[in-house]
Order: sequence, then C-alpha cells, then structure tokens
Amino acid sequence: MPKDKTDTYNRLIPCMKTEFLTKGFEKASVRSIANRAGMSAAGIYRHFKNKEAMFDALVAPLTETYFRNYQESMQQSYELLDAKEIKKFWMISEEEGLAHIDFIYDHFDEFKLLLTCSEGTRHQNFLHDVAEMEVREMSRLIQELRNRGFAVKDISQDELHMLVSGYVTSIFEVVIHNYPREKAISYMKTLMDFLYPGWMKALGMEL
Repeated sequence: MPKDKTDTYNRLIPCMKTEFLTKGFEKASVRSIANRAGMSAAGIYRHFKNKEAMFDALVAPLTETYFRNYQESMQQSYELLDAKEIKKFWMISEEEGLAHIDFIYDHFDEFKLLLTCSEGTRHQNFLHDVAEMEVREMSRLIQELRNRGFAVKDISQDELHMLVSGYVTSIFEVVIHNYPREKAISYMKTLMDFLYPGWMKALGMEL
C-alpha cells in the first residue's frame, strides 16, 4: 500500500473507533467519521467499501485471535488430562481466567465495540458465539475426561448451555460496566472461587 494511503488509513482508525464507541454502529455516520479525520466521505470509500467494513476492520482481527487462542488453550489443557493431572488442570484454568482479563483489558475498546456497539453487524451475536464455543468445548471436555478414565456425571445440553451462558456473561460484565482493570482482576478472582468448585461439583469431580 502506498505511504499516503497507509497514513490516511492509520488516521481513520481512531476516528472510526471514536465514532462507533460514541454512537454505536447503527447511528454512526461515515460523514461524521470523515469530518473527524479531516477528509471527504468519498475519500473513506477508497479504503472501505461501506460502514460495516469499517467496523469489521476494528474488531475482526480481535475475534479471530480470541477464538484461536481459546482453541489453543483448550488443546494444551487436554495434555494435562493425558497425565491424569486433574488438579493441575483446574488450577491452570483459574490462572487462565486472570490471563483472560489481561487480554480483555489490552483490547478494551475493541471488546466494548463488540459487546455494546455492534448491533446491525455480523458481530452482534459475539456473546452467543462465545457461549456456543464454550458449550462445544465443555461437551468435548466431558468426553475427554471419560475417555481418560475419570468418572463424570451426566449433564444435559440445556443445563450445560445455561451454566456456560451465565459464565460467559459474567466474564464480560467488566467491559459492559467499564470496570477499571484492578477491580476486574479482583472480580475475576471472586468469580473463579465461585465457579470452578461449582463446575467440579456439577461434573461430580469434587477434589
């Protein structure tokens, strides 16, 4: 990309972010973004074909990284089960909860866009998509535990969906309510103290 286009693109990004964070996707205006960037609306369309493409440029890299990191994390955790390191498995899960908070706060604006400003875009169901991914992985986890000789109680898909949805919503409350990072870390520790013993009990794996 020629340097002048790169410079213009980089100037647009914070203007786009401010506009969407302030007004949400549906009420955001390409003309307003252009005014913020000191350029014409026609100039913006040299970089983005429409408003949704602009929103997508802000959040799509994050969602791709988020889902990929989750899958990689779960795969690493399964390796502990091969060695029957079940206590370490749950301990690392707690550590990952705190790492999750750090990741969220390193990309706070982008998560804010996804959770509160994405109505009308393909990202508007982000929370639902995360919950569905978690349900799939919990179902896989239960099967993996059984395959490795652990006794796991039966839990229905409806119950699993309810528990997972509550968990996912709880985690992202820190973004929706604009918690400072320090408060979010304290909140996550409390949440982990509450949730993980509950998960182990629900699965019949109290240690």
